[in-house]
Amino acid sequence: MKKECPSCGRKRGLKEIDTGIWECPRCKCIFGTLSLGESYLYVLPWMVTEEVPETRIKPYDFRCLGSGEITRRHGWYDTETKLIVQVG
Repeated sequence: MKKECPSCGRKRGLKEIDTGIWECPRCKCIFGTLSLGESYLYVLPWMVTEEVPETRIKPYDFRCLGSGEITRRHGWYDTETKLIVQVG
């Protein structure tokens, strides 16, 4: 199965940054399949409380394996604090 960036659709040059976790060289989106708890290593489950410079905002899209179900976490996050800027 070929990988494709869920944010911009790029298929080539994707970099595997961890087992099953990829980063797109074009839009810097991080995505992949992992446990819900592991997803917090990349994007914390809390929202930012102040303005974030646009240069630090990147997309993320995770399929999270939880207790008996698969959930999706996606949106934009602050690469410096790992806090969520926008959901969905």
